[in-house]
Amino acid sequence: MKLTKFSLTALLITGLLRADPAADEQAKALDQASSKPLSSNNHPDAQWFPDAGLGLFIHWGLASVKGTGDLSWGMLANKPWKDKTVTPNTYYGWAREWKPDKIDYDSLLAKAKAAGFNYAVMVTKHHDGFALWPTDQGDLGTKQFLGGRDFVKEYVAACHKHGLKVGLYYSPPDWWFDRQYKSFAMRGPSLDMDHQPVQLPKKPADHDAKRKAYVTAQVTELLTRYGKIDQIWFDGGAGEIPNSEVRRLMPGIVVNRRNGGGGDYGDSEGKPPAKRFKGWFETCETCWPSNKWSYTENAGWDSAPQVIDELVRLRAWGGNLLANLGPKGDGSIPEQATAAWKEMADWMKHSRESVIATNGGPFPEAVNAPVTTRDGIAYVHFLPSITTEVVWKNAPKPVKASLLRTGAEVPFEYSNGLLKLTLPKDTRTALDDVVKLQLSR
Repeated sequence: MKLTKFSLTALLITGLLRADPAADEQAKALDQASSKPLSSNNHPDAQWFPDAGLGLFIHWGLASVKGTGDLSWGMLANKPWKDKTVTPNTYYGWAREWKPDKIDYDSLLAKAKAAGFNYAVMVTKHHDGFALWPTDQGDLGTKQFLGGRDFVKEYVAACHKHGLKVGLYYSPPDWWFDRQYKSFAMRGPSLDMDHQPVQLPKKPADHDAKRKAYVTAQVTELLTRYGKIDQIWFDGGAGEIPNSEVRRLMPGIVVNRRNGGGGDYGDSEGKPPAKRFKGWFETCETCWPSNKWSYTENAGWDSAPQVIDELVRLRAWGGNLLANLGPKGDGSIPEQATAAWKEMADWMKHSRESVIATNGGPFPEAVNAPVTTRDGIAYVHFLPSITTEVVWKNAPKPVKASLLRTGAEVPFEYSNGLLKLTLPKDTRTALDDVVKLQLSR
């Protein structure tokens, strides 16, 4: 499991969380640190976002064909983190081998909905430049290699069918478009598409303007061909298409903050934020597999308890978890993911109300367990790592406490604002055990 500190107090209380050692290096490479302050979108169509709780990220592309390295990043030499490396010419050659016959977004998103996911974000084009829809722009995508199959259309239709909000990931950086003028080394001397030393030519004066027009045209396709799109997830770039133009094309859309300007919410990648955000926020996290974004053999797999654990901690601060799935090259879903989703679905049947459409609580400042709230109700989350009494200082007065999973009443002590709760060992499970508090008004 990946490790990081949620906060010193939370670390001591609830154990260790994960961290992606590549995330900071990738953010620097994509110039993601230059974003402006955030402003949550007040359009009525955007108000679903802070209540959503759990989203599904779907990273799928050329790297999935071999399952040996991460999407796009696998073609860069001299990376400061461990990853399989191939030459760009080898990587792009996989397009001729790709046979995604088993991708079934209808089945995938039906299972995701049952597991508690309320929105999804599909990678439509990663940094490698391969478009997963038959774009009229450029020369690399399904139009050239997969008979014009439109994976975006299939995905959006399945989201709408199963009641998930529709998110589209799009990378303005495009290494195929820039390939003649880009080094395929993460650091050190410039390397060409065979990882041979090269003196890169100077970009033509109009190159960046052409790429801006190309990006604008592709995003326009994504926001005008498929009906209602609820979220767009940019990944790097310098605002080639301004957020104002995005909103003109799709009013009420939720925009992340990685488009060279402000966005509607804060985010962290590969680890929870170091402190509580003001306003909306989302943490994207590798889950299936655990340490890579696209399908990779032998990368480890997150369990249902791990994912629920992180979801609960983020919801206790009012944030969303965007948990990533990497389908196999043929489009099938790794069995480790579907097994985790089945266990998550069983937990959601009784405890969904404690993490969806809730607000954050006073964890860890005033209570030694995550707490989520809604009007007149608080939910105390006994994560598996919490084996001691839960103590909540300056707590509201409960009228009744009950275990969500069974409905059984839970005894508590309350005096002068101090609340104490204990769950007997024989009532504990390997998942989050949630105590619902009905509060005095």
